[in-house]
Amino acid sequence: MQSDISVLIIEDEETWMQKIKHVLNQFGYKIAGSAGNLDDALTAIRANNFDIALLDINLHGKNSGIELGKPISGMLKKPFIFITSSVHDGILNETAAAMPSAFLTKPFNPASLYISIQSALHHFSAGQVAETPKTAASPDSFFVKLGNKYVRVEWQNVVYLKSETNHTSIVTNNGDTYMVRSSLQKTLQYVIPDALKTSFVQINRAEVLHTRYLEKIVDNEAITARQSFNISDVYIKNLKQQLNIIS
Repeated sequence: MQSDISVLIIEDEETWMQKIKHVLNQFGYKIAGSAGNLDDALTAIRANNFDIALLDINLHGKNSGIELGKPISGMLKKPFIFITSSVHDGILNETAAAMPSAFLTKPFNPASLYISIQSALHHFSAGQVAETPKTAASPDSFFVKLGNKYVRVEWQNVVYLKSETNHTSIVTNNGDTYMVRSSLQKTLQYVIPDALKTSFVQINRAEVLHTRYLEKIVDNEAITARQSFNISDVYIKNLKQQLNIIS
């Protein structure tokens, strides 16, 4: 069964702390805990009840966040993300020694936070350490937690997305279904990679279809190899435009 990925937040600026919590809640991540100073951070890390940590490098003007990262990657062997306004040459070696899985640069938006978490899970699963901070590209896959494992799902294998009560279901070409605990519109805006956004087209109020799996359109039905979908009148014009259908 798919479960929520739990995130520990270590950030000393209350404004950023609240923004991070808000965005994590939007995407259905479980907040394992939070800390705004070194002592509380050490206690939270020792509790060891998180999957990934968001870690501010400069806690109260010091680089103590770097030292906190070392036991997370070393002893606990978990991924973490350094949050920073900038990283200057003087501390690049220090950040590298802590072995972060990703960087998140302030100011950030919901998309960059989501991408940083997914990038961190990718690097961690591949045994890689993040390079110096740079603008992260939307990953061509996403990770979900199944039991105690992180499973990678390629976006090219996603057939359609469906809006549910409190989440979006993502269905692959082999019938597997995964959940993103955000609205369909937020999933379209923030979760789907930029390079693939035009390939996913909304066909009715609740469903978005990956056009690579569309085999034919008959009247108001979009037909794939596995099933057919109703195309609402309000969306059919946009679908035809995406497919370069003139009439």
